[in-house]
Amino acid sequence: MKYLISTIFLLLFVIVQPCFGQKAKKPQVIVYGSDLLAFSVAVQSAKSDVPTMWLIEGEQLLPGFSTEEVQIETMPHTDGGIWMELLMEMALAKSPDDSLAKVVKREMNPRLFQNAIEKVLRKLPQLTVLRGEDVLSIKRRKRDWEVQLSSKHRYVVRCVVDASQNQKLSGLVDITWPDDTEPMQPLRALSLAQVRTLVAAGQIGEALYGARLANILEGEKDGFFNFRGISALLDENIALSPFRAAVGQAVGATAAYLAFFKTSVDKVDVRKLQTELMTYGARILPYQDIAIDDAHFYALQRFGLASVLPNLHKDDGFRFQKDERVSFDEVEPIFDRLYSRSQLWFLDNKGDDFQWKDFLSLIKFVGLRGDEVDQQIAKEWSSKLRFEGGFDEEAFVSRYQFAVIMDRYANPYVKAVDQQGDFIN
Repeated sequence: MKYLISTIFLLLFVIVQPCFGQKAKKPQVIVYGSDLLAFSVAVQSAKSDVPTMWLIEGEQLLPGFSTEEVQIETMPHTDGGIWMELLMEMALAKSPDDSLAKVVKREMNPRLFQNAIEKVLRKLPQLTVLRGEDVLSIKRRKRDWEVQLSSKHRYVVRCVVDASQNQKLSGLVDITWPDDTEPMQPLRALSLAQVRTLVAAGQIGEALYGARLANILEGEKDGFFNFRGISALLDENIALSPFRAAVGQAVGATAAYLAFFKTSVDKVDVRKLQTELMTYGARILPYQDIAIDDAHFYALQRFGLASVLPNLHKDDGFRFQKDERVSFDEVEPIFDRLYSRSQLWFLDNKGDDFQWKDFLSLIKFVGLRGDEVDQQIAKEWSSKLRFEGGFDEEAFVSRYQFAVIMDRYANPYVKAVDQQGDFIN
């Protein structure tokens, strides 16, 4: 699937309406709903190169943004993915920018917002949009779902996503759900293992929360998705919009994964899913001290999802703490899990905080590399790495530098994890 990446965008947008008539591909995913949640699910599923049909309950796209100007105030650095794409389309910007996103959210003009929606939709040849359709029945057929619409059309699809505010489709399916669900938790309350399985994050009230794969799968059964595991996001509060879009994007990627690979949720590879989301701009870890246009933004995202450093996620504001030093004691236990030969290095090397000479010795040892690493880092210190000052092997290594170099030369993110976030040997 090559991480589900669609590499060719057509110039035409396929939409079933009186004014459009191009024949659509047979859908594999059906999304039902009309607001930002449904939009994000449908858009990501189509971005992941899976034929997708979006059934809109009424005639209007995202009605919550279409009647009057809205203002959204959130913590810094929480916008990403499809939501950020909409904001940048409104600003006519070519690349994501946190400062610009903040300005756009202060005065979200309904006409500009609708224009942005249409621009995003036109880029998606795998998406078909049907307005004003109702779903009459949903029936399970072995490995697929048969969906009958009010127009009498029937579709057999791999996945159905009920992204409606009242979860209407969930009442049409013969599924018995457990009575309890495991709620989303604040980011600062998550264990390192739980952080490794995050697929979205955002603000609820005054705190940042994380949506793990487990939260998404609370509402999945045989390819049917609802939002019972993340029901807090069904609230129509406009302030939840960035988080709603992020979770919708995660659900869309998960449904596309099942449809593309023709598999079940227990086979979902956490790292492939996270990589797919980041390919399309998702901000899974909303570090308050890391801007989205940082040169190493996704290196830090990958490093954070590997959870190499303890206490990295405990601050109330969820900061990377990028200027702090890194100690031997805090990384040794995780290194032992990631790289078995690191145990030998730590037996022979003792210290408090890492200096560059120690860190490079460790990187070369676990990565089976030579002195060319030292030379390359010294050469690229200011240019490609964009580190401040000059290279000095006696200097202490900051968390920011530690993460960037780890991602480049040892890449802990590629270490497979199960759906509970434990490393797979």
